Amino acid sequence: MKKTLEIEINNYEKPIKKLIGKSIVDVNYYEIDYGEPLWNENEYHSLDYGFEIIMSDKTVYYFVWGSEFTQYDIKFKEGNILTVFSEENNAKKYNPKNNIYWKELIGQKISGIESYWSYWNLIDDDKKNYYPQDLRIEFENGQAIWISAFEIRDNTSFGMQDHITIFFDKETAKKYHIGIKTCGNKVYQSLLLR
Repeated sequence: MKKTLEIEINNYEKPIKKLIGKSIVDVNYYEIDYGEPLWNENEYHSLDYGFEIIMSDKTVYYFVWGSEFTQYDIKFKEGNILTVFSEENNAKKYNPKNNIYWKELIGQKISGIESYWSYWNLIDDDKKNYYPQDLRIEFENGQAIWISAFEIRDNTSFGMQDHITIFFDKETAKKYHIGIKTCGNKVYQSLLLR
């Protein structure tokens, strides 16, 4: 089981690690059109759909919530984000490139990537259902972002959500328990479904 999970994690991270050595030149957010942007929560950015990054070599990648491993996890793909949803879904596009957090990251080479997997299990069932909950991207200037299928509503936080939240510093990520390890020598967050 442990070996199978390690293989699954490696297979999941392999396409994402193609970003290492590249730099982001632009970024676009997609969220429900509320009439005004609601993604900027000061400590983090919160998106209903997800975001795309445009790299220095003109390739485009996106992060959205998906359902490859469980109901809601982090999906990463190369290509057009609108293949996942359309503007008909009431999606509004925003460009946060000049936001204070992104200003420090645009043009910086990506130096490392790591996924953090969690699991859920049913009551009276020992079977653990693992999925990618969080992802950390490190940059050559020492900065990092944490991406999570996570939502904060009314001061309550929820993992495994149809939502993407981006954290820009280690302390804020830690505050919301983002980027916790648990696989063999790693630590997984257990979500008990009732």
